[in-house]
Amino acid sequence: LAQRIEDSGKFKKVYYPGLKSHSQFELATRQQLNPHGKPGYGGMISVELNSLENARQFVKGLEIFTLAESLGGVESLVCHPATMTHASIPSEIRTELGITDGLVRLSVGIEHVDDLLMDINNALSRIV
Repeated sequence: LAQRIEDSGKFKKVYYPGLKSHSQFELATRQQLNPHGKPGYGGMISVELNSLENARQFVKGLEIFTLAESLGGVESLVCHPATMTHASIPSEIRTELGITDGLVRLSVGIEHVDDLLMDINNALSRIV
């Protein structure tokens, strides 16, 4: 899913340690071996949109991903840190930490990848 999101070119940035474009891909590959000796990078993907408003519209437009502060269930969840988990941190400090107003975190669940991509693309199409 992360590779297909990155390949779409619709996001300013995609953060996922299993992508070769990630700054720590090699380290993640060495550290994240599953019991079968293959890399397993987890189900968290962060994406960067251009603005707070675009991030809000994107999150609001999702239908399969459910808005939640606590991520990691079997269902796909989404969080907008700037207005949720990190809202109490001043914006300039959030920006220094890499938590921009356009950052959105996706916790990928067990739904089919094509359904999740369709949901993401539908939400993106609603951004004005």
